[in-house]
Amino acid sequence: MARIPLVDHHDPNVDPTARALLQAAEDAQPDVGVLNVHKALANHPAALQKFMEFAQVVYFENSMPDAKTRELPYLTSAVANNCFY
Repeated sequence: MARIPLVDHHDPNVDPTARALLQAAEDAQPDVGVLNVHKALANHPAALQKFMEFAQVVYFENSMPDAKTRELPYLTSAVANNCFY
């Protein structure tokens, strides 16, 4: 099975754009860290940048009043799909 390599932004050989985007992801949520989806998309920095712009709008710039309310769709989806992680 093919696997997309996960980019480590601490690796000195990483593309500078990818490194900056991954650092921005880490800085945005220091308690969570860099998610694997970010690390995988960092193989194509332009895709990662557009994904982060999309996520910013969908998650933070919406009509939901607080973080707990924003998490409700994720929780509902996880329960509906028997996904317990």
